[in-house]
Amino acid sequence: MRRSLLICGIVIGSLLALGPLWGMLGTAFGMMHAFQALGSGPGISDPKAMSGAIGVTLLATAGGFVACPIGILLLVICIVLLINTPKEPPPLPPGSERLTDQGS
Repeated sequence: MRRSLLICGIVIGSLLALGPLWGMLGTAFGMMHAFQALGSGPGISDPKAMSGAIGVTLLATAGGFVACPIGILLLVICIVLLINTPKEPPPLPPGSERLTDQGS
């Protein structure tokens, strides 16, 4: 049970460590949307709306840079705990106790 939780932590930490990548992807899509709005009209009709759209897209990058150190910390902690956790032997199938008793 504990090993599966640590493995889930490693997966989540890995995804969070890729935060800058997700942030840059969100920024690229947001900028494409902002420039589509710019190209649909005859020039910049409302510069405040354009700067507001660019500001919102940059929040994706900031969020990625915030998530990255959290993910790295979670990843390192879960890997260290997983390495230090003793591995439990698999449970014996039913009826195997009789086989070990006969050999002694």
